[in-house]
Amino acid sequence: MMPAHNDYSNVLVSSANLDAPTLVSAVVSAIELALRGIHGEGARTMILMNVLPLGCAPSFLGFALTNPSLQKDKDSCIASYNAVVDLHNAELKKMVESLRTELSWTGLVLFDLNAIYLDAVRNPSKYAVTKPLAACCGAGANEYNINLAIPCGKSGTVNGTTVTAGRCSDPSQYISWDGLHPTESFAEYIASAMLKGEFTYPSFSLDEACKP
Repeated sequence: MMPAHNDYSNVLVSSANLDAPTLVSAVVSAIELALRGIHGEGARTMILMNVLPLGCAPSFLGFALTNPSLQKDKDSCIASYNAVVDLHNAELKKMVESLRTELSWTGLVLFDLNAIYLDAVRNPSKYAVTKPLAACCGAGANEYNINLAIPCGKSGTVNGTTVTAGRCSDPSQYISWDGLHPTESFAEYIASAMLKGEFTYPSFSLDEACKP
């Protein structure tokens, strides 16, 4: 289960004065309500993903090119966006811990998508990545390969010329497919980590859980 990305994606680029604590509280409360409902229907094993570092996603980095007030952190990501995500992920973990205790829901597991994404940004060669902050599919004449007016697979006009946002020659060299979603190769790293129980809280291996 991977909730909340769109809740933040839409707000971060449209709200100049974002009340992050209020937004995070509302989003995490909605996730908690959904989890309680799922548990009430009988679910006993659930892997919940947190939010990736949106400030490192090419779509947002492309947006920052025309918004110079957005400062970068040591990873060359947008600091303020990642601060909101960090707040969400901290509150999400607290909520998961609370539900595990209250409902004796030992099968409720948190997968740290944020951590594996940041690991790939900081250690790209570990994931056979050469362009950790760029999108594979895009039409941007910039380091992030992003033109917000021409999303992946679409065409548009740039300086009187028709431009199509097409795929790169080797998607495996990228973390991001279209500026936000992972490439197939990076999704495989995510799936492998989940199966092995890496980046999970508490430690939980799907490989072991699925053994007869």
